[in-house]
Amino acid sequence: MHSAEKRYSTSTASSLVQETISAGIRRLLASQQRDGAFTDCFDTGVMSDAQTVISLFLLGVKDSDWTDPLLRRIERKQRSDGVWEVYPGGGGDLSTTVECYYALELHGRWQQASRLESAATKFIKNHGGLKNCRNLTKVFLAAAGEVPWSWLPSPKIYSWLFADHTPIRLSQLVMFTRLHVPPMLVLSSLRYISKAVKSPVLQHLVMKNKSVVAYRRPFGREHARLALLKRMGSSRRTERIHTVNTTQSRGKRFNKCISFMLNERESDGTLAGYHSATFLLLLSLRALQYSEKDGMFTVTLDSMKKNLYMHDDEAGHQQTCNSYIWNTAIAVQALETAGTGDIPPVRLGVEYLLAKQQVTANMQGITAGDRRFALPALAGAWGFSSNNHKHPDTDDTVSCLEALYPFRKDYKGAWQQGVQWLLAMQNNDGGWSAFERNSGKKWLEWIPANDMKRSMSDPSTSDITGRVLEFILRRAGMPRSHPVVVRALDWLMRHQNSNGSWFGRWGTPYTYGTWCAVRALSAARVSSSGAAMEKAKEWVVAHQRLDGGFGESCASDVEGRYVPTFESISTQTAWGLDTIIHLLKQETQPNQRKRLYEAADRAARWLLYSARDGTWEESFPTGSAFPGSLHIHYEIYPKVWPLMALCRYQDVLRTEGR
Repeated sequence: MHSAEKRYSTSTASSLVQETISAGIRRLLASQQRDGAFTDCFDTGVMSDAQTVISLFLLGVKDSDWTDPLLRRIERKQRSDGVWEVYPGGGGDLSTTVECYYALELHGRWQQASRLESAATKFIKNHGGLKNCRNLTKVFLAAAGEVPWSWLPSPKIYSWLFADHTPIRLSQLVMFTRLHVPPMLVLSSLRYISKAVKSPVLQHLVMKNKSVVAYRRPFGREHARLALLKRMGSSRRTERIHTVNTTQSRGKRFNKCISFMLNERESDGTLAGYHSATFLLLLSLRALQYSEKDGMFTVTLDSMKKNLYMHDDEAGHQQTCNSYIWNTAIAVQALETAGTGDIPPVRLGVEYLLAKQQVTANMQGITAGDRRFALPALAGAWGFSSNNHKHPDTDDTVSCLEALYPFRKDYKGAWQQGVQWLLAMQNNDGGWSAFERNSGKKWLEWIPANDMKRSMSDPSTSDITGRVLEFILRRAGMPRSHPVVVRALDWLMRHQNSNGSWFGRWGTPYTYGTWCAVRALSAARVSSSGAAMEKAKEWVVAHQRLDGGFGESCASDVEGRYVPTFESISTQTAWGLDTIIHLLKQETQPNQRKRLYEAADRAARWLLYSARDGTWEESFPTGSAFPGSLHIHYEIYPKVWPLMALCRYQDVLRTEGR
């Protein structure tokens, strides 16, 4: 029997819960930075590590202190069968394997791993070679001269996103895709190949068959193009002069594309802090012959290293973006839930969030007066990353407002602005999306260039809608009869699955989505005897594991059905426990209350048994970005969600008199 289990049997449950909560508070406070932020890693796997190594090579940047730790991580993440995966147990991923293979090849790291190289080569060839990679991977490979630009979607076709009269516009695409499109179109239009490239090294991975012609001389037309650009001799031109002179002959759409790309830069030169969009931006500026001595290159690269790169003595990781605002908001909420009160660390965290609120009205357009391409005004919202000052989102705004709630009277203006922005983001269908308003057009996902799930549109989702609905009921004081609430509740009810669960877009889907939805229904005081709550209760109880925990695989996101893991996961167990507690709050039948209490007790015991001095070990991704392509391990999640769930379980113990 585990030592914690022995102690649980010999002492009261409440004392062990309090001991674990106290240790959790200490561990969480220990990770807070001096400016109030919580900077735990936003781990999206080795894809971003490999893309960073490749991008720095293409940009001619030699920084072994940056790249060597990334390469070590890439090597350590390679499976024994030679491939790289995007989540545990998910099988090898072709694009990720190609990117990692190429990163190691560029730095001569295969010499002592010939068996693994052979295994990786075999996997890539068996899956169709470089031709079958995702478009983002092929952009990097084309800029390296490894594949022809003709393998990518035609820039002539997709330039209509910037046309004056077109049914599909760039503004209709979700923000994170919208920022990637312009640099990709610039690179593809110019058929750019980096000056750092001397010769191709991946031609053995180009398959020879009837549908794919071997690409033996990738430097023919592309190198002629590069030579022409070199002869233009514009390396010392200013950005303004160069943009005008170089693009005049390419037409209005190309100019709009470049203008949008430049206007969307943050003050540190990044595109919303995204690593891939920013590296594509820098490569695009090189393709446009911007001066290599331009200070913006240095500023941007410094920011990419300072704000996104994390390392220890063993390896490094290049975050896709940092999650400092999101981390800080949920960490402050955890401390507030634990009853720490207005202590300096909590106040410091709140002040950090207030400094990141995007309060300046700002209409970003392709060109002045072009309102068709305008993005939403910024007035009181928050973004995800510390260096994102132009692109707020609903989920972070809700989370920051939750953290701000105990101090709302002290910061009345910030509070009111945030709430008003949140209400203005409700979609016409009654739900809320992550980044955009009324951008849930399903047909956008059928654009031929799209080869990643959920990368084009931004529809209302159960998790975002549930979180906002709960907030406006519990925190904003909006009555149940208000039209905003009625429409949101109707949306949530209509999107419950027939088995009782809800699908959540941004977490491990069914456990996360059901948690968010049930909390909202509880806040709305939906009857426990109603069909929605009854079905939700049965689904949650049925999916609790025998050990009391919860565990759902990333495969659920890929397959569109619940897929369990082989073991319980602390973050998901916390979500499951909290779901049960909110079901218990609404339950009126004594036998069902007993059933739910026992389920909550089993989940709480699992968390207590698995705790190590107030923290939990977790390596399985519990966040979702693109199913089967990018899944997220938030290192802060095991520090906050179990802590909050145990605090609420402690309240249950007090209520039940135990």
